[in-house]
Amino acid sequence: MKENKPHGSFHFSSRTDHFVLPTQWASMRIAKEKEKRTGKRIIHFEKGDYQGPDFDTPEHLLKETIKAIKDGCVRYNPGSGIDELRQAIADKYTKERNRPTSPEEVIVTAGAKHSLTMNLLTFLDDGDEVIFPNPGYPPDEVWAKFSKAVIKHAPLTKGDWQLDIKKLEQLITPRTKLIIINTPQRPNGQLVNNLEEIAEMLERHPHVMVISDEIFSEITYGKPHKSISMLPGMRERTIIIDTFSKTWAMTGWRIGWTVAPAPVIEKLNIFLQDSITNVAEFIQKAAYAALTGPQDWVLHKKELLLKKRNMMVKGLNQIKGVKCDYPDGTFYVLADITGTGLNSQEFTDRLLERANVAVVAGTAFGTEGEGYVRITFACPDEDIKEGLDRMKAVDLS
Repeated sequence: MKENKPHGSFHFSSRTDHFVLPTQWASMRIAKEKEKRTGKRIIHFEKGDYQGPDFDTPEHLLKETIKAIKDGCVRYNPGSGIDELRQAIADKYTKERNRPTSPEEVIVTAGAKHSLTMNLLTFLDDGDEVIFPNPGYPPDEVWAKFSKAVIKHAPLTKGDWQLDIKKLEQLITPRTKLIIINTPQRPNGQLVNNLEEIAEMLERHPHVMVISDEIFSEITYGKPHKSISMLPGMRERTIIIDTFSKTWAMTGWRIGWTVAPAPVIEKLNIFLQDSITNVAEFIQKAAYAALTGPQDWVLHKKELLLKKRNMMVKGLNQIKGVKCDYPDGTFYVLADITGTGLNSQEFTDRLLERANVAVVAGTAFGTEGEGYVRITFACPDEDIKEGLDRMKAVDLS
């Protein structure tokens, strides 16, 4: 048995030895500290969140939240979600996503990260294998390591950022329990375009479940979002995770949902009630209003993001040594900076130091992110313009 490592006078569980602060937030932590220390204005292209008045949470959701609080929706409400919200989510999948869904197949969670945590801890035993994309989203891996699972990485092909089916299948063994798919993808913004091939391959491995992270499902540009769950044979093998955060600018509210076969939801419901009891009812009331109320704000927001995406990509491609494709979705771009002669971390560090522009090194998302930086364009137009001007003017050599 591994001996616990002492930390001063404390002996923490060895299962937490791998715990570190999220790598994708390292740039933000450094940028905020520099801003506070120097008083200089940082352009925050590193934040994975909405910035500025363009993306204020819709007014009717704020009003519904206040009303719900005043109506007394502030007590314990143990369970997998209020009935009307679960029904509304089920209706959405039945009518819009080609997946007939009942409320018993829905659970309301404290955001997507909470759902991922519950699923990884619920499914994985010591020695089980789970396959993550590379680049991907490292916080998803924390609880797989905590479970003493074996983590494998499926490299995405650089450029189009798709899963190589042959390489993916080579990673699968009898101990493989889960495959994580993310579409539209973080950090590159591209849709997974070969879901049919993945589903066909998985027919040969019926013991493998899929966790499909679809938190940007409502933010795509031209190409429609698709879920592997709608493909033949995948409905009962897929756990869908989505959130209100990205669609309705409710990132700090911590509310999302999971759609899965009823037995999975029953198990997750026990986990949820034994951990956080319930997502705050007044927040669930606001989420219900988001789903069932007017969608004008959502459509307008996507139009804004499309314009900002085009502005960002055009500007990045005018910077010496930088190349950038147009992402299919999300509010991120993954820019190729290999032409600068710098690696991802060098570029990130020098850009913050010399231009006061914060981005995220691609290596924060996995080894295949080397040579890239992630940039957020969900910010004011003036910040995009100023940030690009600073990047064009600075000497990073």
